[in-house]
Amino acid sequence: MKKHPGNSIFLITLAALFAVFSIPAAQASVQEPPEGAKIVPIERIVTEGRVNRTPYFAYVSVRSGDIADVWVPAELLADMGCPVRLSADKTFFMGRIDEPMEKFGLPELRELIPNNAIDMNFRAVDDGERYYFNITGTEAVTGITHTMTDSGRVIVPPASGEILIVGYPELMPEKAKIFIPEFRRPDLSEPFSLLWDHVIGHNPDLSAEDALPTVKVISPTWFDLADDNGTISNRADRSYTIYAHEKGYAVWALVTNGFNRERTTKFLASQAMQKEFIAHMLVYAKLYGVDGINIDFENIANEDAERFTAFVRMFSEYGRRTGLAMSVDVPVPSDWNRAFEYAALADAVDYVAIMTYDEHWGTSPRAGSTASLPWVDRAVQRVLTQVPPDKLLMGIPFYTREWEETRNRDGRVSVRARTMAMASTDVRLRETGAGLQWLGDIGQNYFQYTSGDLNYRIWVENERSIALRMALINRYRLAGAAFWRKGFEKPEVWPVIEEALSGN
Repeated sequence: MKKHPGNSIFLITLAALFAVFSIPAAQASVQEPPEGAKIVPIERIVTEGRVNRTPYFAYVSVRSGDIADVWVPAELLADMGCPVRLSADKTFFMGRIDEPMEKFGLPELRELIPNNAIDMNFRAVDDGERYYFNITGTEAVTGITHTMTDSGRVIVPPASGEILIVGYPELMPEKAKIFIPEFRRPDLSEPFSLLWDHVIGHNPDLSAEDALPTVKVISPTWFDLADDNGTISNRADRSYTIYAHEKGYAVWALVTNGFNRERTTKFLASQAMQKEFIAHMLVYAKLYGVDGINIDFENIANEDAERFTAFVRMFSEYGRRTGLAMSVDVPVPSDWNRAFEYAALADAVDYVAIMTYDEHWGTSPRAGSTASLPWVDRAVQRVLTQVPPDKLLMGIPFYTREWEETRNRDGRVSVRARTMAMASTDVRLRETGAGLQWLGDIGQNYFQYTSGDLNYRIWVENERSIALRMALINRYRLAGAAFWRKGFEKPEVWPVIEEALSGN
């Protein structure tokens, strides 16, 4: 950002710089301030070169030398006449956006909401004394312009016209510059990787990570259908998209139904609720600068199959009209789960991700592999009878389970499972000194050990098992792979994935 000649406080709105799985739904719970966030004073400019201290402080996240997020107290928002307020139960912030069609260039909203206004929800941060709101990238909601200067962030309140500074003297002025290049969406015409990023609390710092080979899409678990009224819980941050784009990733925000069957049935029975839901998601997509939406509705009643397809079709139609890539997640076909009309869903969206994992789920009555090779192969073949291969992303787990077996007095075996990341599996193998056995019929390593009266069994996910599954992508000429989830993998798997997707 260039400094304006002769003006030490040159203001450029942050909005002008921007081209403007999952967890059970519940309104996002209040979080503590981000780990490592700095506490900085908020000062008021009185005259040129003179500032007065206010009674307020901000939490600031610094990433790659730049301020990424600025969290200000709810009292300050109220003092500035900002139309964002803390909810009555103090679990989230609410803000009304007037004229969202004009502000975001979304004429589609005219068909979705009766009034040219929309209420949005945002995460709250609580430090034990005050509640804080992240103002970064939310100018369309708050009316607050905040920018970079040579001395720190500047906040221009909409009502009072005062100028406030969020300062950070420990950073050099040259590090206060932020440059956001225009993002060009990656080419998805060749096989690619989608990586789900499981966001529970604050968003991870992508700026501190190396770009991952073959990953062209990252899908953070940001949104959930939170209640019976269609409310959407929100865990998104604009800075996440900025740094994802910096790595070359397109961002497809994931939205779930919270896996609540009864709530989903009520939702799918109300077209008005669905339209309002879609309108909110279109505005969130613009607000956070995302490139696509990943629909992850699970535990749907079989009777709701047609209504779910109709919802996805409507959501996808509006999403595509606004330039969003649209995708939907589907389970492995089964006789007991008939809520997913694979062919119709594939026709409605750009990509279908089949969740080819949890062959033996967390509460399975017996121990077994998370995704044995024959089981995955059969599932892919079955889906390909209804979904074109160039639209299909094959799910691959970066996790396994440690199964604890107990023999009961009647001779039956009861099991309990614990989810494990790849590195944790290696640690357990070293700790126990167990012997690793290759099971060629299922394409995985396996080991077991005993502790006291208990027997433990682990089907291992590693480079070898991943390579065999990646071979299916080439065999069936699929669109690519979808990995659950980021952070559970070992670094050693990425060269294997890169080699497979390059066709070598």
